[in-house]
Amino acid sequence: MGRLYYVVGLLLSRFGVHPNYFTVVGLLLALFAPVAAYFGFGFVAIVLMSLSALFDVLDGLVARVSGLVSRVGAFLDSFSDRVSDASYILVLGLLGVDFRLCYMLLALSFLVSYARARGEGLGLVLKGVGLVERQERVLALIVISIVALYNLWLATIMVVGLVILTFITVAQRVMVIVNSLKSS
Repeated sequence: MGRLYYVVGLLLSRFGVHPNYFTVVGLLLALFAPVAAYFGFGFVAIVLMSLSALFDVLDGLVARVSGLVSRVGAFLDSFSDRVSDASYILVLGLLGVDFRLCYMLLALSFLVSYARARGEGLGLVLKGVGLVERQERVLALIVISIVALYNLWLATIMVVGLVILTFITVAQRVMVIVNSLKSS
């Protein structure tokens, strides 16, 4: 699969499109997803979420393959990831999932990202630490949104599960950070 990602990144980079373009387009798609859900176009919201997630993958691929990895790009990517996470979770609320659950999921998702950013700022490596990193959460949000269109009760149960898994991820990261800092 790694070879396939490389080939896709290489093809896209040959078109000369800067990786930040993919970041910005992904962000805009994410921002329009809750607008679509608000106006009752749940399926369109899910398509926008899915396309946004795809563009989020493409920006990193193109940046690495083209050698255009930059601090500005890294910042824009992280920033757009947080905005996209909030937009995706808002879609769930607009599709009918209890907003209190959505708020818990949003807060925990931000804490997962914050723990990683703060830990890495202290010199630790946290990639791969925790049950549900961002990619898994985004995929889960898309799947749960699809389920919410047809069975809100089941979607709510799935969100509860994702909240629990995200809480465990926060706890795992905090424990790794604390233990690493104690031993250094």
